[in-house]
Amino acid sequence: MRTRRQELAEAKAAHNHPTYSTMSFVMGCGVQGPGSGAHVTDGDGRDLLALFDQYGNQSFGYSHERIVAAVAEQLASGRLNSTKILFEEEQIRLTARLAELTGGRLPYAYLANGGGESIDNALKLARAATGRTTFVSALDCFHGKTFAALSAANRPEHAALYRPFLERFRQVPFNDLAALDRAVDGDTAAVLLEPVQAEGGVVVPDEDYLAGVRRICTERGALLILDEMQTAFGRCGPFFAFDRFGVTPDLVCVGKAFGGGVVPLSAVLGTEAVWTSLRALPSTFGSSLGGNPLCCRVGLAAIEIATEESFGRTVAAHTETLGTRLPALVARFPRLLAAHRGIGMMHGLEFHDETLGGMVLALLLRHGVTSTYSLYHNRVLRVQPPMVISPADLAYGLDVLERVLTEVDARQDDPTGRPAVPCSPVTRTALLPLPCAELRDLLHRQPHLLDPFALDPAGLAPSDDGLEPEFAGTLGHDRVVWADRVTRTPEGVTASAVPDWLWRRLDRTVRVRPVDGDDRRSAVEVRIDWDTGSGPYEPLLAGQLGPFVSDRLDALLARLADEMART
Repeated sequence: MRTRRQELAEAKAAHNHPTYSTMSFVMGCGVQGPGSGAHVTDGDGRDLLALFDQYGNQSFGYSHERIVAAVAEQLASGRLNSTKILFEEEQIRLTARLAELTGGRLPYAYLANGGGESIDNALKLARAATGRTTFVSALDCFHGKTFAALSAANRPEHAALYRPFLERFRQVPFNDLAALDRAVDGDTAAVLLEPVQAEGGVVVPDEDYLAGVRRICTERGALLILDEMQTAFGRCGPFFAFDRFGVTPDLVCVGKAFGGGVVPLSAVLGTEAVWTSLRALPSTFGSSLGGNPLCCRVGLAAIEIATEESFGRTVAAHTETLGTRLPALVARFPRLLAAHRGIGMMHGLEFHDETLGGMVLALLLRHGVTSTYSLYHNRVLRVQPPMVISPADLAYGLDVLERVLTEVDARQDDPTGRPAVPCSPVTRTALLPLPCAELRDLLHRQPHLLDPFALDPAGLAPSDDGLEPEFAGTLGHDRVVWADRVTRTPEGVTASAVPDWLWRRLDRTVRVRPVDGDDRRSAVEVRIDWDTGSGPYEPLLAGQLGPFVSDRLDALLARLADEMART
């Protein structure tokens, strides 16, 4: 019987995003329930503490009372829809407030729905203002998933699907001023950068890097565009990260936290000189729902929260905690962690490989703490909690992280020399105290006896055709069903999942062979081979599946050997 979680996972896989559905299910993610502050519940009422703010979207936590109040007040006012011709007070107040936050250096703002849309708007403004055609961006950047944003990143895995990308984008290594100096020329409209590369692995530039970029842009007549989708609203200290690095861009894009985690809202802010194209040809910009009164009222509330002195003091205290405790973890667990990088409340822990990071993420979730990986650097665990997290919750979350790292580190000492995080295939060999023919007969009657995925390994064989339409399985954290086919062989048994939303391939093969000169024992070989169809994320998922398969298979073999010895 399918659980509600499985029903939703199958529907998501069928109608929305198959890979992400499989990943969430395998890692043990439940059904989202209500949330408050840095906490959210799942469908079973289990409390989960966030050590990650969902890429900046939940910077103010879940259901912040002032964000919720802003929504309620605006709903009650009846001013929800944009007329596009009348003066909309909330939008006008919001753009004026954004200009004030820049000290008047960037007096104009255009509002949109999401980050990629505002990045596209910034690129259009830069071409119009300069009359130039080329853009320079950084390797491992992330600016969204519109076609222009993907073109700016120019990642080979995306190019393989979507080529040709938009032309006139050049990539240089991030934090390499000499490379950027060589790339910016008389045809460069703008340099597009993140102040801190979030999805590239939380890469913080040298203190003088952005100042050097600003100098080169000014000298060559190119604009500087900063993508502050994840770094603004106080994440790096000041409201805008560019103030932390002592520069002023020509254009800056903000979003994510801007909508308070509940409405879509983004903006591109710019200088008066850059804004001349909107005067010359205003129809080149437009957004049907961007900047509507409801979103703008929430944006005003988000700014109010992020600019209060008490909020700044909280962020500063959390910054000190993270900056002390996270580097100490690298020193304590050198076999797991290669590096720590971070600034303000934006940090990453780099593991030696993705499987270790995947195992830590799975164990954190099991202990009621959520986090994730960097999109383009899967070995990096993100530690970027909601900025409203309490000191006690932050300390607790970091304590859980330390306990999980201790648990994973202990697996490095396996006396058998097996990897801490086994990947597919997992194999085992053992000698069992039962004659070969008897053991094969037993497996033919109970084909899942050494199947780590079987909810009931001792269950009886399916019908003669070997098909189990609803095989009762488990991934270690919940029950799950899928169609499975059992094949009895002269040497033993093979169970194979029928390919579906969860498995591209899942084979569990048991072979039994006689032991030379000993007709009372049998040699057993077990091979577990899986592929969830998650492509580059398979190593991450191995962090959940590998230890589960390995540990349960060892337990099943030990139990079977013990039962045979007693009989």
